[in-house]
Amino acid sequence: MALHEYECPACGGAMEFNPKSQKLKCPFCDSEFDVKDYVANHNSNSTGESAENYSTQATDKDDTPMFIYSCGSCGGEILATESLGSMKCPFCSNNVVVKEKFTGKFTPDYIIPFTKTKDDAMKAYSGYVKSKKLLPKVFADQNHIDEIKGIYVPFWLFSATENYSASFEGTKIKTWSDSRYNYTETSYYNIERAGSEKFEHVPEDGSKEMPDDLMESIEPFDRSAMVPFNMGYLAGFLANKYNVTAEEDKGKALDRMKATATTNFRNTVVGYNSLRTLNESCTSSNESNKYALYPVYILNTSWKGNNYLFAMNGQTGKFVGNLPVSYSQAAKYYFPIAGIVAAIAFAIMLLVS
Repeated sequence: MALHEYECPACGGAMEFNPKSQKLKCPFCDSEFDVKDYVANHNSNSTGESAENYSTQATDKDDTPMFIYSCGSCGGEILATESLGSMKCPFCSNNVVVKEKFTGKFTPDYIIPFTKTKDDAMKAYSGYVKSKKLLPKVFADQNHIDEIKGIYVPFWLFSATENYSASFEGTKIKTWSDSRYNYTETSYYNIERAGSEKFEHVPEDGSKEMPDDLMESIEPFDRSAMVPFNMGYLAGFLANKYNVTAEEDKGKALDRMKATATTNFRNTVVGYNSLRTLNESCTSSNESNKYALYPVYILNTSWKGNNYLFAMNGQTGKFVGNLPVSYSQAAKYYFPIAGIVAAIAFAIMLLVS
């Protein structure tokens, strides 16, 4: 497979996409180029040989297929998984893209470029952990971060029309009384709802490596910032091609649309004391999908033998992650509060005795 490399035409440095300027920039001579205008002047015809017989292959029990590419700048060997299509040479730091990972059926329709930097991700992490009072202190130390990676994650974007119809039995209850009796009047109503709701570009993660719940948590992405795919946006970032097909993801996307449409139509039925569903259906039509790459920062950290994964939306800066609870930190908050409550209770007991 041929490698698409990003050398600076002025000084030969490794070009990177700059999220702030939205241009390709050389960190050595500060040359900048519009992504659409840049033409790679140094490529490699490396075929991506299987790493099965190479001693550089990982020796653990992970059976993920690995491939070795030859850097066109320095000749160094680049080890990558089958789905990884954008990477950095570990020897000369040249940014390379495996062109075949993003051509043909793997060509994305759109890409949302990074607008946040690694520094932004670190600041978001710091603010996130500072807000967690019961977190072990070690998490406040930025040196505790094992790795931070900017990754373009493959997403399928599904569009469809959800056709809804339902009938309900609703009741309205009126009560009153006179000098002799209490009265209750129950009125029954037949309620019908029917209509359609159109959904566009509902995202579903197309990467087996990315936890689905983590990717859903950093939504939404601003679709108005999507641009036609260009490999120049990948320079300096990792990027995976999809290894979950659109057909595999479609069911989850349609379920999300149906759930939203059903809720929206049900919410139009108001003003009743009770509501009973008689029949309800929601079917999909006009289904279509597009393929896009979305920007995500992934941060890894570890504590007491456990790994913790955090993610930040590389466009909006939304930050999520799972964190442990420190019982020693919890005790610092619990015992003073418990002492105050006990003192108040004791004082009240003395007053009423």
